[in-house]
Amino acid sequence: MSFNTETSTDASRVMFINSGDTQNNDGDPSITTNYIFIPDESIVVPAHHTILLSLHHIQIPFSFYNFQLNRNCKLDYGFSTAGSTTFTSNGTLTLEEGNYNAATLMTAITTGINALSKGTLTMRYNRDTLKYEWNWDRGGATPTDNARFTLRIATGTNALTNCRDELGFNSNKFIDRIAIYDVWFEDNGANLLCGYSTAAVNTTYWTGALGDYWDGDNTAETDNIFSVVDVNSGIRSIFIRTNLTQTSVLDSNIGGGFSTILARVPIDVNSGGIITISPIDGSVHKLLIKAREITSFEIRLTDQRNRVIDLQGLDWDISLQFDFIETPSLAVPRDKRLEVEEKQYQKFKELKEQSKKLK
Repeated sequence: MSFNTETSTDASRVMFINSGDTQNNDGDPSITTNYIFIPDESIVVPAHHTILLSLHHIQIPFSFYNFQLNRNCKLDYGFSTAGSTTFTSNGTLTLEEGNYNAATLMTAITTGINALSKGTLTMRYNRDTLKYEWNWDRGGATPTDNARFTLRIATGTNALTNCRDELGFNSNKFIDRIAIYDVWFEDNGANLLCGYSTAAVNTTYWTGALGDYWDGDNTAETDNIFSVVDVNSGIRSIFIRTNLTQTSVLDSNIGGGFSTILARVPIDVNSGGIITISPIDGSVHKLLIKAREITSFEIRLTDQRNRVIDLQGLDWDISLQFDFIETPSLAVPRDKRLEVEEKQYQKFKELKEQSKKLK
């Protein structure tokens, strides 16, 4: 793409980029969604023009997983005696990276926990409430070190990268919107209990008969504190980010300040398909670029939390449109006091001229 100097008319440039032709900007060379592109010819903006940047076209293979390591594959747990928040043993369940639905995620969790031989975790998915229902059976005839099973969604070492939102323990819903509590299920030999706790505070939320599932329907005196299962909580949309602009898009994730977001791409295909946006899809946001010359720029594909998405080694295509517009001449507003003084002076001159004529 070369720059040409037709400055008498509005003009635009479209730059087609394949991630395979760029310089990797990530510590992992297999990541194709974080790169720097240096065009052979710079984009130069004439002095009396301004650039508007917009997304022209994009094709992204839907090869990324909704469960990825260091994002939402870790789930910390602990075992304790009945009524106790002091763990007799604890650990971390690591889910394999991949795409899960409500049923396969439930199976992966119960299989992993039950393989520990501490007791039996049973889950089922309620298709009416869209929530998981839980049951814990410690096994044996007397209380044991494994009477209580705790999901350490708040106090675990992986509290920031666990799958609490996907499981329905959304911090916006769970316990007064406070993200400091774990959730536990207990078989004390007489009852099945559900509750929440920290290292120092323990609250029983629900008590039922052994073998019951906790689903919130049996809690007439309290509200259901669980939200729905959301296996796509980690990635609902793809965000295209660039360092070319930082003054055009506001982002609530950073407190409403300006961000580097160029566009948000909805995920509207099934896994294995191609996510596509074309010019015929309608109006797009145009970002004002203040730079006078563009010699290189960065492009990143991220989730809503600004974490780079892993396409599992596949490349992707993007087209950027640069619109050149005439920079409007902005008239400097005149001082009102000066305008009044000029009018008064003009009136004085006119009166003086009239007095000369009368003489």
